[in-house]
Amino acid sequence: MKTLKLHPLMTISLLQMQIQRLLHCNVAVYIHHSLANTFDTLKEAGLENEAMVEHPIDETLSLREFEEELEEKFNFSMELCNKDSKPFTNKSIRLFQITPCSEGETGKQLDISLELLAKQARGSNQQNRAV
Repeated sequence: MKTLKLHPLMTISLLQMQIQRLLHCNVAVYIHHSLANTFDTLKEAGLENEAMVEHPIDETLSLREFEEELEEKFNFSMELCNKDSKPFTNKSIRLFQITPCSEGETGKQLDISLELLAKQARGSNQQNRAV
């Protein structure tokens, strides 16, 4: 079962990465009917819980039902979008019907380990010296 993990200090961009990994789509989050900045937190968007919340995802729900469920339960507005960040026009499709763009994305995990970040930092330093 897929589980959405929410924390009041989580940024919108972290929520977007989690939705991409779990549901293979993008999400737009709104604060007071305006599109949220990726650096805004879920608390700023309306999440009232003070601790980490784990929300199981029922993939038999339609896109509309899922959006409404999260809005009612966590007090922030969101809209699921396709890979081009355009809102889905058919909100009645089920979450399990959203397919990844390519087969390689299916089991892909986001690697933000300290080792990877250190390697990337070393690589960019070496490239800057070569130029």
